[in-house]
Amino acid sequence: MSFKELQAKVGRAEDTLEAHERRIAADLRVFGDSWREAWTPPRLVAAGLAAGFLAGWARPARAITGIEPARWLQLAGSLAGLASSVHAAFTAADAQDAAEDAGEAAAASSAAAGLAAGATSAGTAASTPTTASAASPSERRYAPDPSWDAPPRPAEAATEVSERR
Repeated sequence: MSFKELQAKVGRAEDTLEAHERRIAADLRVFGDSWREAWTPPRLVAAGLAAGFLAGWARPARAITGIEPARWLQLAGSLAGLASSVHAAFTAADAQDAAEDAGEAAAASSAAAGLAAGATSAGTAASTPTTASAASPSERRYAPDPSWDAPPRPAEAATEVSERR
């Protein structure tokens, strides 16, 4: 047998293989379509009822861990409560941050209004010294501590005091 005949034989085998692959792919598509069409809603309900009956009869939770299903429900309820409390804590922290930001913005706008009013009455502002006690209670409450902007001292660098920022 010559080399060209062997090449032709290999070419025919490849063509045959590709034809088989196409036929198998078509058969799998038809099988998938018929499988999906066979699962009509009544059959789904019947399969769910049968699976529920078998699960209740076999009691897999007791067989696996020795825990009654009611204990699983208690555990699920506890975890749901834990998740909701964690979510509430994060929401409260976000609300507190938003309130602090709003207070800082209000303090900044009142300070800007004070500067504008001070520019119009420069004579009276120069004669009256301004102190921290003259500020309103809301401005003092939201004023940032100047020590927060300073870098930590070397002795505090590795302590939790420096990580409160």
